[in-house]
This record gives sequence, C-alpha cells and structure tokens, in this order.
Amino acid sequence: MIDMHCHILPGLDDGPKLLKETVAMAKAAAEQGIDTIIATPHHNNGKYINERQDILGAADFVNAQIQQLGIPLDIVPGQEIHLYQDIVHDLEQGRLLPLNQATKYVLIELPANHFPAETTRIVFDLQMAGYIPVIAHPEKNAIITNNPDILYDLVKNGALVQVDAASVIGVNGKKVKKRTQQMLNANMVHLMATNAHTAKTVRLTEAYEVLDPATSEQLQENSEWLLLDKPIAKDIPERISKSRFRKFF
Repeated sequence: MIDMHCHILPGLDDGPKLLKETVAMAKAAAEQGIDTIIATPHHNNGKYINERQDILGAADFVNAQIQQLGIPLDIVPGQEIHLYQDIVHDLEQGRLLPLNQATKYVLIELPANHFPAETTRIVFDLQMAGYIPVIAHPEKNAIITNNPDILYDLVKNGALVQVDAASVIGVNGKKVKKRTQQMLNANMVHLMATNAHTAKTVRLTEAYEVLDPATSEQLQENSEWLLLDKPIAKDIPERISKSRFRKFF
C-alpha cells in the first residue's frame, strides 16, 4: 500500500521535529501495510521553503535510519507545493519535485480560505508543460465548499484530486466527511493519502475500510500507478448541486 502525501521527514515543516518521531510514523505506517511513502514537505506556503536538494538529502537520511532499524518501508521524495506563479519555471529549473521525484504528477496545495484567481491558469500551464496537477485535500477549502463547480471544472479539464484519510473517517469533522463523500460520489476523487504529520494520524487502512470495496481498490491502485508514473483510472465527473453541498453547513 502506498501513501502518496505524508509529512514524515523530520525538521522540515509542521511534521515531526525529531528523528524518533519520524521513526514512530514509519512504524505506524508499516504496521498498517504501507510499504511506500511519498514524503511531501510543504514548500512556499508562507512559512516553509523546502527545495529539491534538501528533500532528497532528508529522504536518503531517513531511509538509511529506518532500514537500519528493520522497518519495511521505503520513503521517496516529493513536495506539497503551495500554489504560486512560477511553479512551472521552478519545476523546469529543477528547484521543485514532482511526486516520487521524476513523475509527471505534481501535488498542489491551495489556500484554505480562498481560491486564487490565477489557479485555473497555473493548472493549465502545468498541463501544457507536461505535468498532471494533483489538488491536495480540496474538501477543506472554504471557497470550494460554497461553489463546488470550481472543483468540477478543474477535474473536467484534467486535474486530479487527493482527499485526506482523516476527511473520509470523520476526523476532520462531520461536515468535511459528508463533503468528501459527495465528492467521491461525483467521481471527483482520484487518490487518498494520510497527509499525516504524526504517528497518530497515519490512518490510511482505516479509511480504505470505510469506503466501498470497489472505490477502495481503485484509489489504492491509482496510488500505485502514480508512483510508477502511469496513467490512473478516472471516471467522468459530475456536478454537485450547490444546495446539496451547502445543506450540511
């Protein structure tokens, strides 16, 4: 099983500060059957700057430590890149990391409380440059809550969506759980990950068990294909009516 969005590298962002905390996360992941984690430190979100070489070095260091401890887990490098104007340029200049370092998949984080006007253009620019944008946990974005057509348009035009396991099982609240289920029902979710920052938040197996078997299998397979830089399975997205989306708020 693959966790394609996780803050496991120590001392880089709001994930673990110490190596022992990273080791605890690695043990928790392995116990759940996770064999590969894509490490995705925050980048350029106004607080953290984590460029390519720093992440590569941290991933190599942590892999050496957990292998020495006999933990059956492989950590590969990636980034959770906060949306900004120069993403395409910085990817092409080698400053940024796609998921698993060399794939065409790029994890993009939107602000929590607004939807920048340039989002659609930047997503389009990424696609024109040969990348596939993966929108991280949009179920927690306040503007998408009020206007789900924003997400529909992004998905219809080729962007992928990753939701958090915590959203599926209700840790992020009942409203977010219902919102996530609506997105799943509308074929607007392609990937699920822990987005874990501590050992206690590594709950991927539990989230897969909550989903219906067909959806669970498809999301797991999609993470595997992403890791290998292969096309993932997608169904035609459907619109979510604003009235249905808002009735839980």
